[in-house]
Amino acid sequence: MKLVLTASLRKAEFQPLQKTFSLEVIKIAAKKCLEGLGKNIKSSSKISSTSLKKIQLTSTGGAGRAAFLLQITDGKAILVMIRLKNDKNIGANMSIRNSKFQKALEKNLDLLMNDIDHDNYEEFEL
Repeated sequence: MKLVLTASLRKAEFQPLQKTFSLEVIKIAAKKCLEGLGKNIKSSSKISSTSLKKIQLTSTGGAGRAAFLLQITDGKAILVMIRLKNDKNIGANMSIRNSKFQKALEKNLDLLMNDIDHDNYEEFEL
């Protein structure tokens, strides 16, 4: 099993919250998603043979939510989004019915696909 962290999403999603959620916290959440925990989010039609899952994050720095794009056959979880639980726009409502979440999700999926197409990502063992 592997966590995939693309360059764009590392900068936009992970780095701003790195002091709250370490890479180890993200890796644990990714592994849990690959093992079946977390809640399914209606998947985008942009990337076939994948599913989107959201999972709660907890650390000494606070609580939040993360969304991963899962490639179950390859055993890979790609970080799509991290938000603090008290994020007013998305954190408490990571749902496809939330228009702000849906807009951010589509933007992040575009960034993610571009990074993967250009081999601009890192993989971490889980």
